[in-house]
Amino acid sequence: MRTLVALLALSLAPSAAWADPPPPIMAWAWERPEDLRPAPAGVGVAFLRATVDLRPGGVRVAPRRQPLRVRDGAYVMAVVRVEARPRGLALTAAARERIVGTLVDAARAPGVRGVQVDFDAGASQRGDYRALLAEARRALGGDTWLSMTALASWCEGDAWLDDAPLPVDEVVPMVFTMGAGSAAVLGALRSNGGFRAAACRGSVGWAVGEPRAALRGVTRRYVFNPRPWTAEALRALR
Repeated sequence: MRTLVALLALSLAPSAAWADPPPPIMAWAWERPEDLRPAPAGVGVAFLRATVDLRPGGVRVAPRRQPLRVRDGAYVMAVVRVEARPRGLALTAAARERIVGTLVDAARAPGVRGVQVDFDAGASQRGDYRALLAEARRALGGDTWLSMTALASWCEGDAWLDDAPLPVDEVVPMVFTMGAGSAAVLGALRSNGGFRAAACRGSVGWAVGEPRAALRGVTRRYVFNPRPWTAEALRALR
């Protein structure tokens, strides 16, 4: 069995990359010890590999420090979480370069076949976010699957994702832990059968134990578990 741990996350040894899309079901594995080997065949894993902390004084990258075990042959995606404090902090050219470097390192980690950027961009950061994604696409090339998460509010009633094509292979709206607006978003999804933004209609992110909606045209589902994954919870993904 393959074990992905913090030491592997720091590896710079190049590995082959595939442009193959992820499977229809992906389990998110966040910063805690996780054993996803009981996942059914065909279920992929998107694991938090690094967190980039942006502050006015500079950038700090914290690699994953918790062990992760996955089934041999599973599709593995590395997630890079970007946190800006304060939230509206602009992404300087130096910060974008550091984030892109972190994504490239993630793509080179053993067994990784795709990367995902997780960033809650405020309205003032959207131009910076587009620039970041364009730089990441150039650095990664076309043979690495590039995914991005999106707030549900970006996809429902906020057209910035459709203003111009984004240089990513998919947008994953996160339909969970939405706070006060959750009922309105779920109500709209159930009425319309999908998001208004076309970029948000192919993939979706749900959470174990939270309400969902039947959506037309969705080909890939990411599932977040607020608790450690168990064999029973993994089998239920099928």
